[in-house]
Amino acid sequence: MAENDSFKGWQDENSSVEILRERYPRPRDFGAGGLVSHYENGGATVMLEPSDDEEEQEYAEQGLGSFFADMVWSDPPEGIPLPVSPSMQDEIRASGRTGSDNREAYYPEGPTFFEALASDYDYPTARLPDGSEGIDPVSGKTRHSRPRKDMPTPQELEDTRAHMLGSALTARGYGPETARTVGDLGEFFGNRAHARMDKRNNAVGIDIFKRAGIDATSSQLTRMVDSSIFAQLNIILGRKPDERGPPAEKPRWSENFRSPADGPDLYFPRDNSGYFIPDN
Repeated sequence: MAENDSFKGWQDENSSVEILRERYPRPRDFGAGGLVSHYENGGATVMLEPSDDEEEQEYAEQGLGSFFADMVWSDPPEGIPLPVSPSMQDEIRASGRTGSDNREAYYPEGPTFFEALASDYDYPTARLPDGSEGIDPVSGKTRHSRPRKDMPTPQELEDTRAHMLGSALTARGYGPETARTVGDLGEFFGNRAHARMDKRNNAVGIDIFKRAGIDATSSQLTRMVDSSIFAQLNIILGRKPDERGPPAEKPRWSENFRSPADGPDLYFPRDNSGYFIPDN
């Protein structure tokens, strides 16, 4: 499907965006809570909005020692898919794909993230290796396809979701501060621009866990993460034509590849020409 600003399914753009906003409101309505308001040491600081009927929960921080001990010597607690190994991280990253192998754990009912992305946002689909129709964010022609040129690609969205959900699940298993430290360590040797994006999304994921509470299930956290991303997409879809073009300081960009200041960051860092910056 060719990238076109006037793609099929969005001809009446304003009414379509309003329908999606009703389905996926601003993140706070889905538990995403605090918004990323400023950056600190290359990461993101999440400011929680106080609530009169909420008390700050106390969390039993397990610490880095427990996290790495589990990675080496033990299995994750039953029913809690913690990202304590590369294979578990891969499972979390792939959990939102069409026909996910671990659908029952993350989506016991309803569409997965990428199934909703195709049906509700008109992201292009193609024939997958298993014969089904869907979005492949890893390889093939759909990984960079999107219905409007200024929207993030499936590849970018999967990365955002992986960091948010991984951090939310780690916070549930080991505590929010432990999850934040683990996430920061993971970004130590990477590209600084990618580290800023990842730390911001990690922070939003941890905040989603705080809003959900320690009794939240994996599927509940998954839905809250997905809804936070969809709410951010709604804001991007609502941009006026003159807001979709390149920022003044990036005149060689073809489009506006910047996320709103609050909430998750949906775009990979780009160079002055608008191409992805390698994460190394």
